[in-house]
Amino acid sequence: MPAMLSVSNLSKRFGGLQAVSDVSFDVEERAVVAIVGPNGAGKTTLFNMITGVLPASGGRVLLQGQDISTFSPNRRATLGIARTFQNIRLFEHLNAIENVMTGRICRGVSGVFDTLAWRSRARQDMKDMMERAHTLLDWVGFAGNRSSYAAELPYGDQRRLEIARALALDPKLLVLDEPTAGMVAEEAQGVVALIKKLREAGMTLMLIEHNMNVVMSVSEKVIVINFGEKIAEGTPAEIRSDSRVIEAYLGADD
Repeated sequence: MPAMLSVSNLSKRFGGLQAVSDVSFDVEERAVVAIVGPNGAGKTTLFNMITGVLPASGGRVLLQGQDISTFSPNRRATLGIARTFQNIRLFEHLNAIENVMTGRICRGVSGVFDTLAWRSRARQDMKDMMERAHTLLDWVGFAGNRSSYAAELPYGDQRRLEIARALALDPKLLVLDEPTAGMVAEEAQGVVALIKKLREAGMTLMLIEHNMNVVMSVSEKVIVINFGEKIAEGTPAEIRSDSRVIEAYLGADD
């Protein structure tokens, strides 16, 4: 069986700046893989190329053996890649239920004319999306008011809401960009528990994360990026003791 995701010599150049250079790795099915590195190392640029937000300057991205390198973000989403963002990107003036429902739209069976005429197929789609939204909010532990606008919710609830919206796609691969950013320790532990729950449910996950306690507690494989290049790959234990990783984070003198 091919890996869930295969990244081969992926590169990105912005004018004279080489942001990512020849990065390659595999993400096996049902694995949790963390991408770590100092600020500005190219981690989010790498995620943006995998999800299609940015076109790659070189290299390939394969999803279960299918080359998706030139596919648009929405086509990659339809094929099963869902993501969250470093800076939360919710629809601020939709409520929690409506936000999750937007992640379900491409899984509906009704078309534009069904919706315009409000045919039974469109009504059933709407009912199914709403029921699924409530189920996912329960599943991720969302404790906020589901009728509140997203902009009115506490930060931790917004993070969980964004994950629920991504899960509404029924993804094969869930990509989380700094899911515990800005959280206190107790909130971060809640996200750790959620990631473990997703893993136990059979989800394949990739995450960028600066909280190394989170990385070490949930990841099976860690990939370290520095100045756009992969400098290390291995288990959390191997990465913790890797001299190149220590130098990248602390400096050679330290």
